[in-house]
Amino acid sequence: MTRYLHVVAVLILIIDNIERTFGLKPPHDVKMVESNLQWDLSNDDNVLYSLQYNPKRKSEDEWLNVSSHTGTKLGTFQITPEFYGAVFRVRTEKGNNVSEWQYSNPVQCVNVESCSPVMNLIVINERVFLTMTHMDQSLEKEYGEHIEFNISYWKVDNGRSSKLESIITDRKKEPLPDLESEQNYCFQVEYLKYNKPYGNASEEKCKIIPETSEVVRRRALLYIIMTTLFVSAMCGICIFVLFKYHKKVKRLLQPVQLEIPYHYREVLNDGFPLQACPSPSSQSLRSCDLITVIENSNEEQEKIYLT
Repeated sequence: MTRYLHVVAVLILIIDNIERTFGLKPPHDVKMVESNLQWDLSNDDNVLYSLQYNPKRKSEDEWLNVSSHTGTKLGTFQITPEFYGAVFRVRTEKGNNVSEWQYSNPVQCVNVESCSPVMNLIVINERVFLTMTHMDQSLEKEYGEHIEFNISYWKVDNGRSSKLESIITDRKKEPLPDLESEQNYCFQVEYLKYNKPYGNASEEKCKIIPETSEVVRRRALLYIIMTTLFVSAMCGICIFVLFKYHKKVKRLLQPVQLEIPYHYREVLNDGFPLQACPSPSSQSLRSCDLITVIENSNEEQEKIYLT
């Protein structure tokens, strides 16, 4: 008898779980329609719907309740910009019974009217280009050639902005002509859908336009000419000064004449006195010994006086 009661209790729990899990039909046709999340409503008026979303770049198990729509009977939810990239899921609830979750596709630009293009500014071979990319491909798939880029740019000088210029293109890489070098320009891009603004403008970016090679060559040539003229002018000034004041310059360049004292001049004029040579009887020669060679006209004689 006890075993029979246990079996009945287990069967009741299993049936209850089956009813809670499979007794309610989940929402049908969960989809994105422009800026709204929609699903088909049940014929049962007592059925409520729970709505959750998984934020972009979050883990798959982190689901947040949309508090204003939990338990709602409505079959639509308006998507706002903060839900870009999120995935929604919906289920039906009735008392303690719940259905399986039904999932939506990720929210893309086509579902959020605040979507903006991604812009980058690059310089290639002294030419300035703007590159535009989409946050996703939903706009191109939905509208094709009817989606264009409206490029706006202006020069900023001392905090003042010049006249706004614009270029409309469907290309993702657009050259920008007639930009002044060494000037600060700002750029911004927005979508055009059927020739009308769509979404938000991109982030504003500013950059000082670099010099072209032609400007660099001209400046180098100007420096060379100015240096040549300066050196020529200095040489001409030096030649003029030497020609006009050559006597004074010559006198200044003469070495200083030193006055030699009298006793030094006397010694230099009379010569140094010779020391007496030692007697020939000296047995040894010293470093100051004098050797004299006398030549006679009749015969050659050498007299050597050794000391």
